[in-house]
Amino acid sequence: MTEKWETGTQIVKRSRVMTAERMRWYADALESCAQDDGQAVIAPLNIHTSDEIARDNGLPARVSDGMVSTNWISTALTDVFGDSYLATGSLLTRFRRPILVDEKIDIQITVRAAEATPEGETLLTLDVACVKSDGEVATAGNATVVLGR
Repeated sequence: MTEKWETGTQIVKRSRVMTAERMRWYADALESCAQDDGQAVIAPLNIHTSDEIARDNGLPARVSDGMVSTNWISTALTDVFGDSYLATGSLLTRFRRPILVDEKIDIQITVRAAEATPEGETLLTLDVACVKSDGEVATAGNATVVLGR
């Protein structure tokens, strides 16, 4: 099965746009989960929901929580590999650049290596990234997934 997965092959490239609404939803969801009483919570203003607070903290404007881009990568991995990724996969990312409102992001997944396992499965090692339209990498990392026979 390793012959199907050649090193350097880009297996996903899809685009998403970061919106102010998405930033707000994520901030509110985090607060709602932290409260853990089943009630929706509106998060207090912070660098993810307020341009003023973001600028006061040295940022150009409100920025997306880095977990949004990691979630986009994880969703792409699930779309491609389904249950194999959910059962055997790993994902490690690092946030390198902020993502601002209305920025277009390309989610990229590229094969770094494909190795046969002793069990006859294929271990894929993948490079993953969210790349801004100016070419700057906002989120980068790696993932693995074991594919069955």
